[in-house]
Amino acid sequence: MKSELVQAPRFSVARVSRLKQSAAVFWQQSRNRPLFFRSIDSASRPGLLFFHGILFALLIAGCQPESPSTKAPAEASVPRRVVVTSFPLLEMTRSIAPDDVDVVNAVPEGKSSLEWTPSSANVQVLQKATVILISGAGHEPWRDRVSLPSSRMKDTASGYYEQFIRIPDAVSHQHGPQGQHSHPGTVWATWLDPNLAVSQLSQITDALVRIAPESKSLIETESAKLGAQLESLNSIIEELATLPAMAECTLVADGPYYQYLTRRLRVNLTYLHWPVSGVPSEDDLQELASTLEKLRTAPKKIFVHSVKQSDAVKDQLASAGFRTVQIDICELADDTSVSFVERMRGNLTRLKDALISQ
Repeated sequence: MKSELVQAPRFSVARVSRLKQSAAVFWQQSRNRPLFFRSIDSASRPGLLFFHGILFALLIAGCQPESPSTKAPAEASVPRRVVVTSFPLLEMTRSIAPDDVDVVNAVPEGKSSLEWTPSSANVQVLQKATVILISGAGHEPWRDRVSLPSSRMKDTASGYYEQFIRIPDAVSHQHGPQGQHSHPGTVWATWLDPNLAVSQLSQITDALVRIAPESKSLIETESAKLGAQLESLNSIIEELATLPAMAECTLVADGPYYQYLTRRLRVNLTYLHWPVSGVPSEDDLQELASTLEKLRTAPKKIFVHSVKQSDAVKDQLASAGFRTVQIDICELADDTSVSFVERMRGNLTRLKDALISQ
């Protein structure tokens, strides 16, 4: 049979001190009281023993260990949650955050922050966040309509405001049954330039270190790894920018979203005003036809688009001498497990293949 050791109850220093003080007060008061206590004070040895017995019993009763119900409840650890507003922010933050920091995207999966209106429940999720990370550059047009704690919100584009690309013709356009569509006054897909994505990563890193200082070393190590992966794309961009075919290329796109990338490629972009997602309307197709006619004599022509185009659009582009290249804006999660960095690398690979084959 295993013997069990009985552990004596532990008493805090403060508790023992209080009991000593109570006993001292009791003894002092007894010296000033008449009859029973006064008689004890000057009584015989049995009387004194009786009095000391009372004190001992009080001490033992007071030193009993506290029951669980009287203990002060342990302070519960406060969960730390980072709420983001885009897929690039979600992936970058999850890649470097410690396991005990929860990272969620406030925008429902498959929905663009540009087209999203937060519900009251969504607003509560944002307001209860430990920190809110936004993409900035006009990617959250709903931001001004929602009351959010500014002290806990970080604009990850705050490190490069001076590099924003403005849209001079930011006007409303009709897109069929979807109604009026207006491109924001700033090009929002800043992360397509790896250097700007690294700047966002720096803002994310600072925010995480602030709320999880005990994981500073881990966060900064993972951030350095991801930053190196993003910066590795710069050599591919530079290679593309120096190709003779790039200098001779006329680049047309379905929207202005790609300009942070094309600026790095040192090529001008002619863009249409098609919706970010969905099928181009009749007006969109007429805009395309007009643009193709203007560029009819251009030697090398590439049409860049973000969503899969119909066969009719592809035929129209092919007949005008355009090659088509799908560029993943990386705004939304896709159906694959390909990382954000690899999706950006895929864009450069497809663009290079199109240039070489022309």
